[in-house]
Amino acid sequence: MTRRPPNRYTAAQLGQLSGVGERNVRYYVRERLIDPPTGRGRGAHFDDGHLNQMRRVRLLQEAGLDHAAIRRHGVELETILAKRGVSRRLWERSLAAPSEEILRAYGRLAAKQFIPPTTPVTRVTVASGIELLVDASRRLPSPMKLKEAVSHLRAAFGIIDDETDPHP
Repeated sequence: MTRRPPNRYTAAQLGQLSGVGERNVRYYVRERLIDPPTGRGRGAHFDDGHLNQMRRVRLLQEAGLDHAAIRRHGVELETILAKRGVSRRLWERSLAAPSEEILRAYGRLAAKQFIPPTTPVTRVTVASGIELLVDASRRLPSPMKLKEAVSHLRAAFGIIDDETDPHP
């Protein structure tokens, strides 16, 4: 049985196969989300293991994990595989596509990550560096009263003239 040589990809090809641009591939390498290319100089290339790393990163991003959490996930995965005597690179090369079980596991992992609540607000610029944020649970006053409130805030910050701000 002859062994097929591994696929080799440029950063642009890897990006295209994984749905991102070449710059993103290089950024993911710098951020240590995927391994650096194999080889050096003009011979440097990515392989199917890198492609699977990209798929894992994209899947975790879609699940809501940030870069730090994705790096932690990679370290935890490597630790688990090492305990079983399997190299992460070999394991990643063996993956063709994530199974439903892996997708569910990533979903559970994303659910554990704390996502702070957000609230829509209206932002009113008072002056350079000064803003009034009004929560969506509050009704804005009439434009006349809002202008009056902004004038009082400007005065409290020592901004005399409506047009000039001494602290730009």
